[in-house]
Amino acid sequence: MEKNIDLFRNVLLSAQRAILGEIYVEIRAIAIGFDSKKLTIICYLDRMPIEDDYENLSNIAGQILADIDFETVEERCVFSNDLFSKLDSLDSFIYARKEHPVSS
Repeated sequence: MEKNIDLFRNVLLSAQRAILGEIYVEIRAIAIGFDSKKLTIICYLDRMPIEDDYENLSNIAGQILADIDFETVEERCVFSNDLFSKLDSLDSFIYARKEHPVSS
């Protein structure tokens, strides 16, 4: 099913605002997915998640929910050293840090 373009735009704009001041060095990427009822956010980290990571992600989700009324929210913090191309971007990455390619 194709996304409602207005909802897609509003979610991405809200998410960009929500991550201001919430990004720190261990975050590799943040992916966002949604439909009219559910918001999903995955925070990819370069280490195992700790309680502060979940709190940070909850702050981001709360900022988005202040703008857009989703019925449910799924928040996940995931440790991964996989290439970005291997990560689930859901509908879109809202943040991805610059990483140097691994030499063989």
